Amino acid sequence: MEQVKVPSMIETKVTNSLKGSVLDLIQRDYQFIAGDKIQEMFANDLLEVVSKSFRDPWKLEVGQILWYGAKASEKPNYGKNSKKTPLTPVILTLISKDDLEMKKAGYSDKEIMETKIARIFKEAYEQGALLTHSDIAYLLHVSTGTISKQTKAYMERTGEILPTRGIVHDIGRAMTHKGIILKLYKKGYQTPDIARMTNHTQEACDRYIKAYKKVEKLSKTMKNGNHSATFIPNLFFCYIQ
Repeated sequence: MEQVKVPSMIETKVTNSLKGSVLDLIQRDYQFIAGDKIQEMFANDLLEVVSKSFRDPWKLEVGQILWYGAKASEKPNYGKNSKKTPLTPVILTLISKDDLEMKKAGYSDKEIMETKIARIFKEAYEQGALLTHSDIAYLLHVSTGTISKQTKAYMERTGEILPTRGIVHDIGRAMTHKGIILKLYKKGYQTPDIARMTNHTQEACDRYIKAYKKVEKLSKTMKNGNHSATFIPNLFFCYIQ
């Protein structure tokens, strides 16, 4: 088959119109971004942001919504407030077929809500983002306190650690994975079962349990009147609570 050359302007309009517009804008008004290679890299990055941020609504499933979460890869640090926290767009399922099936099967509204909350946290995490309790509270039109209580209840009931921003980034008053592992240990679960339930390695679980035993021993020593040992208060209370 004979190959036909497509006019370059037509090809540019079809395959590269937005990128070309961005490059033209940079070269006209942002000349301090010097060098063709740097300008093209900047244009490509900008197009990627636009692509992620603006989704075709017809590509969303019924019951889904576009939302923003904090980037899971960006750890919080001193001076990084909410305005400086990098965000990334995610698609979340507020109403699913599973929700309806649970309703028809006779599950309570509380049980359905717990499952919904867990699903939304995990959907965001799978897309590289982390949500707070406040995020889900606004999305589901309930109080932040309700989300916090039901998240905690779900994790204690199932032993599964949900990837909330508080847990993954270790901020706020969120129940930590360490706390869940120790609760399971106190209930008599063996390390292999704890590791499986919490998606941790057995070595990590053993490390937390050994540390807990040391702190527990220290606590008993202090109760017996020996205050010579030193410790970090936050760590101490984290283990004995």
